[in-house]
Amino acid sequence: MKKWLFTMFILFSITACVTDDITSDQVERQRLLVEVEKISQNSINQVLELSGHLLPRNQVPLITTLPLEVKEVHVKVGQAIKFGELLLTLDDTEALRQLNQAQNIVAQLKQSLAHAREINRSIEKNHSNLQELQQELQNSINRSRALIDDLNREELEDSLVDLLQTSLEVSLNQAELVQATSSVSFTPINTMELEVQIQNAELAVQQAEEMVRSSKVTAPISGVISQLDVTVGQTALPSQPLAIISNLAEIDATFSVNSFQVTKLSPGLRVTLSIPGINDIQTGTISSISPVTNPQSNTFSVLVPLNNESLNMKGGMRTNAVIDLKTINETLVVPANALLYENGEPYVFVVTNNTVRRQALELGTREGDLIEVVSGVEKDDQVVTTGKERLTDGAEITIRNE
Repeated sequence: MKKWLFTMFILFSITACVTDDITSDQVERQRLLVEVEKISQNSINQVLELSGHLLPRNQVPLITTLPLEVKEVHVKVGQAIKFGELLLTLDDTEALRQLNQAQNIVAQLKQSLAHAREINRSIEKNHSNLQELQQELQNSINRSRALIDDLNREELEDSLVDLLQTSLEVSLNQAELVQATSSVSFTPINTMELEVQIQNAELAVQQAEEMVRSSKVTAPISGVISQLDVTVGQTALPSQPLAIISNLAEIDATFSVNSFQVTKLSPGLRVTLSIPGINDIQTGTISSISPVTNPQSNTFSVLVPLNNESLNMKGGMRTNAVIDLKTINETLVVPANALLYENGEPYVFVVTNNTVRRQALELGTREGDLIEVVSGVEKDDQVVTTGKERLTDGAEITIRNE
């Protein structure tokens, strides 16, 4: 009996050990096998790499101020044009009619003004003559009164005195009547209103002339027709560009940089650029950096002017820039093979007690396989380098060769 019980105890112990070994092995297999590296401090030569695109420095949209029908299109997309060259001809029938009408109104108003001024000159001249006549009449009246007063009945017969008095009084009355008539004033014509009407009419002529000129769409700059959105017979609308002229001789490489990168840049820094499809390496210097962020992308805009007299570079081409900055001593760095990206934002998996934690990073400059870490991890943190693609936040892991 004792022998049988001892045998059963031995079998039970063996079975329990085997079960423990199997369970432990299964757990190890469920954990993901990864490789890790520690975050370290290192000196790094700052080389800022940027991606951007090329834009013509001068792009001018062509618009019309009036809804006019397109009669002729004289250019095509890609055609080189010079300043002042005729590009489009629009219907000018209505514009010419309005110009002719406005010119006729101005001519009529100017004729009326000239006539009014002539009348005023006549009134002024007649008024001057009447003043002279009034003075002469007044003198005659005064003389007549003096003669009447000086008549002496003793020296002349009564009948003659009466006759002379009567004759002088009649002359006096006539003179006073003429004097009263000449004192009536003639009001000159007010020409100010006509002059204002002429100014308004001349303004209408200028507007009509502008309408006629608008029917001939010419190039405001020299360049290339980069966009053409009209056909013959179409009505050109003021709210829509008819065409776009681009001056490709002067082109800008534009880049968007984050808040960390912008602190490293300044106007005048030398930039080396490569453009896919163009073998020659381009060089330039930063001309401007926007002082505020773009509210849509939350980035700053950086411009690098380029000379493009050969016209090999086209608007919209992608370009990559390399900017050499000063060396940073003893900065935190992360190996490039530890990085993952989601929506353009970098992150790593940090190891803590055989589990991983997803951690977003803010990165700086890169040199080879090392990238500067601005924030997100600390020195000696372990980050997953191999096997990171299969991980999720909180996943259990097994570190290879641990």
